[in-house]
Amino acid sequence: MKKHSSIMAVAVFAAAAGLRADTSYLLIQGPFGAGNAEATFKWQVNYQPGVLVYGQDLLNSVFGTPSLNGIYQGHEFYTAGNGVQGAGYINFGTTPNQLDSPFLASVTLGSVPVAQDSSYNPGYTSYVAGGGGALSYPNGGAWTSSQDGTATRTLVNGSYDGFVFGSTTFLSEAQIQGAANTPTTGNFAGATVINVVPEPASATLLLIGACGLLSLSKRRRA
Repeated sequence: MKKHSSIMAVAVFAAAAGLRADTSYLLIQGPFGAGNAEATFKWQVNYQPGVLVYGQDLLNSVFGTPSLNGIYQGHEFYTAGNGVQGAGYINFGTTPNQLDSPFLASVTLGSVPVAQDSSYNPGYTSYVAGGGGALSYPNGGAWTSSQDGTATRTLVNGSYDGFVFGSTTFLSEAQIQGAANTPTTGNFAGATVINVVPEPASATLLLIGACGLLSLSKRRRA
């Protein structure tokens, strides 16, 4: 009985490990505090490899899947979340009703909305560490200005994505501030943790694997 329980524990642990094998991090910084004070929000997102692939997937895991919600200066506008925590995206793609080229334009955190100006300045500037896309981005505990949109920026285990609200003028664009906000695991120790549940088919395969271990154990004992 003791051996059976041990193998069961191993099976469950293997399934759980498969569900949360990779971790990527998200940071958003802007005037979300009282009196427009600068505030920083952080998330740690755990997911099975391949479940999250792009930067937009990471945003969706935090704010939800965007849906069409009107037009912004001639472009489709998509929103996700609610009045407490949400995000809005301008779609620069050409396919109607398909968010294929999203651009982060507004974020609501703690019931405080912060949206870009209609001139796009100020707005959100993207920084990354680790992962890839148009470039391979180093992860040495420092942010790199992203050369990708959220639909082309690719995630890897241990990658970081950051958005800061401020000036978007070339050479003077806003940068993520604060030594405690650099992309290191220690600085994200207090981040809000989100565990992304895999699609039913993936979860079923993990369960089958765990059951297979138990079945093998029973045959060996028989």
